Parts: sequence; C-alpha cells; structure tokens
Amino acid sequence: MTRTKRHLLLFALFGMTSYPTWGSEYASELASELIAMAEADQQVRSTQPVDVAHVLSTDAAHSSRLSAIMAASGWPRVSVVGKPAADAAALLALHADRAPQVQRQALALMLPLLGSGEVDARKYAYLWDRTHSPQRYGTQGSCVGQRWYPDEIEEAPQVDSRRAAAGLGTLSEYVEAASEMCAPARAID
Repeated sequence: MTRTKRHLLLFALFGMTSYPTWGSEYASELASELIAMAEADQQVRSTQPVDVAHVLSTDAAHSSRLSAIMAASGWPRVSVVGKPAADAAALLALHADRAPQVQRQALALMLPLLGSGEVDARKYAYLWDRTHSPQRYGTQGSCVGQRWYPDEIEEAPQVDSRRAAAGLGTLSEYVEAASEMCAPARAID
C-alpha cells in the first residue's frame, strides 16, 4: 500500500478532518490535482462558443471531487497545498452553483481560517455573496445597459468596511471596474 493510500485510509478510519502536518506526498498530489481542475474549469469556459453542457458536466465532476477532498481533509489550506492550489479550490467552490451543499461546506470550513493566512478572505467574500441574498460584500450583480449594479446588499452603509476587512477595494471602485464588462466591445481601427 502506498503512503498516500495509507493516509487516505487513516482519514477514512479515524475521521480526520485536517491535513497531516508532516510533509506528505498527499499534499503535493492534492495541490497538483486542484490546480489541474482549476485549469480545466477555465479552459471549458474560454472555448468559443462556450459548450454549456461541457461546462456543467465539468463543474459537476469538480464539485463532487472537491466535496470528497473537504470531507476527507478539510479546507485545502495555504500552508499545506500552497496559495495557487488553495485559490484553485476556492474557484472550484465558487463554480459549484449546482451543488450548493458543496458551497456551504466550503464556507463552513473556510470561516474559522479567516485571518490566519490559510484562506484568502477575498475568495471567501465572493463565495459568501454568491450563496446568499442579500449579499454582504457587493460582489454579485448585473449589467443594466452599460452600467453594472450590485444585487441587494445587507446593511449597505457598512459594505465598504466589510469589503476592507476582506481585502477588497471600495464598492464604488468595484462598480466602475465591473461596468467595463457592460460596455459593448469596441472595434479596433
């Protein structure tokens, strides 16, 4: 039995909910897997025209795998898998819209890690807003004409203080940047 299989067996038998603290090949393999899944996530979204069925099937497979990873090992922490892999896990959770239980699982595991450097607070804010209405951070919205408007925000007067605590710029800055997506594409002369 390989070292990785032994570790996974120990996780299953003893219900371990955190990553091993020793330098393990499991963490390295997990990091590579998360990064590969995030790359596949972006690739299916960048093909033109977008194959919606392929995007949805990719998201379903990634959601299932991310759920299994979280159940076995907890949230992929920066200190264990590295920042690129931790960011990849957050992207996969964000795109798990058809598996809201996976998104809730991710939020629950990320919350106690906020402020520790183990999870990116900005990624948590985006996922929280994506899964709640009203939202807290003003990251979700839509274009109306050439202007982007955030969806309903709870306690809107405090949004900028919550955004600052999460490492996000002001809502007005975000609205300006997001509105650039709304403008029609300009032809290059």
